[in-house]
Amino acid sequence: MAFLARFRTFGCKLNQIETESLAAAFARAGFETVARGPAQVYVVNTCTVTSMAEQKARREIRGYLRESPAGVVIVTGCYASVSAADIAALGPRVAVFPGGLKSALHAAAADLAEALRKGLDVYDAAIAALESATRSSLDRPSQGGSFAFFPERFAFHSRASLKVEDGCDNRCAYCRVCIARGRAVSLDPETALARTRALEASGAREIVLTGVNLSQYRRSGLSFAGLLSKLTDGTESVRFRISSWEPDRVDGEFLEAFAHPRVCAHAHLAAQSGSDAVLARMGRRYDPVTVARAVRDIRAAKDDPFIGFDAISGFPGETDAEARESADFFASVGPAWIHAFTFSPRPGTRAISMRPLVPERVAAERSRELAAIGRRGRIEYAARWVGRDVMAVLEATGEIDPDDAPPSGDEPGTARADFHAARIAVADNYLRLSVPGRLPDGSIPAAGVLERLRIESATGDGSGGLGAPDARACFVRTAG
Repeated sequence: MAFLARFRTFGCKLNQIETESLAAAFARAGFETVARGPAQVYVVNTCTVTSMAEQKARREIRGYLRESPAGVVIVTGCYASVSAADIAALGPRVAVFPGGLKSALHAAAADLAEALRKGLDVYDAAIAALESATRSSLDRPSQGGSFAFFPERFAFHSRASLKVEDGCDNRCAYCRVCIARGRAVSLDPETALARTRALEASGAREIVLTGVNLSQYRRSGLSFAGLLSKLTDGTESVRFRISSWEPDRVDGEFLEAFAHPRVCAHAHLAAQSGSDAVLARMGRRYDPVTVARAVRDIRAAKDDPFIGFDAISGFPGETDAEARESADFFASVGPAWIHAFTFSPRPGTRAISMRPLVPERVAAERSRELAAIGRRGRIEYAARWVGRDVMAVLEATGEIDPDDAPPSGDEPGTARADFHAARIAVADNYLRLSVPGRLPDGSIPAAGVLERLRIESATGDGSGGLGAPDARACFVRTAG
């Protein structure tokens, strides 16, 4: 008998790969993963970057408790690391595994399945597993625990990910992820290469390299750039995508590794602001000139790469002039995307006591302006690629695109039965492309395959980062 488990992930790509690994462990234990409806076990992987992420997690946890009164809601992740007592108080059947104990859920999955098979209370089994993990673990997660997350199959993503770093040694004024995840640790390069080869052998065509701060990778004499070179040298055809990077670490070694043909033409820079004064108050170790230089050098290393940014608006003390300086800066460097969000005071950080506070209404308006700059940049970027070929990984089947629908004059039931829904593909340069559901030979490609596509038209509204396609493309193949 299969038991049901639901997974909910908040936050970064690192959380996403960790959820993938847990889902694989639950599947091995006999659980069936469901996307909706009641389940015996819910696993909520939380984020603490913003108060909004925590608020959403609390709301969903309460909803799961109502939905399955006899089930258990297991909460883990960064929010669980810093506010375990608050989360446990949300309901009587919540089991909180702080981030340092997250890897213990791999083994706990079998214990939960065994309890269900015997007709025992699954909540009691979860608490027993938590107590056992607490007794056998240190307060700080071991490096082995940090890198126990390695799914060879991915339930929720068509593109594979590999965690190579965890934690952060920076102490930026606004961030408590370093509190939740601890100091920077790095995966052994030989293990990283072995896992990469295993993913390539399993059919992965793209691997997203993830970490809290990849620029702090240091192991066995290698920096992240050295690791990336080792991975490209030690594999045949799989391509690599860098999840995020620090602007002040765009140096010659990084650029040489980034220029490799199998490293995706995509860089996401954690810039945070375009104002020198705001960056200094944030505790960031660079200025806008450094960010602009990084953008210039990345563009010189690849043919028109996609460059996105993180940007925080409404940091304490941010004046109208500083906000204007930041917006003008981001507009000047030509972003292909901006992940804009308002400052959120986080307990335990220096910024929580900084004054004066920016009114929420003002901070939100500044964030909307930054997001609008990012949307315009994405539209312009997609337009530059019309008529060009890209390599892209096909994702799961999407909705039928009206422009791809069969002619209305066809006999009822025939054309529709022969038509397959349009697909989304993620290009090397991170554009999201709408493509026909069938190849020219009539076959239906599986998710995760790598195809050469020709971009025919830019059709997006600039919100591609939220799931909408940026452009329409066709397969560069001949039928038959």
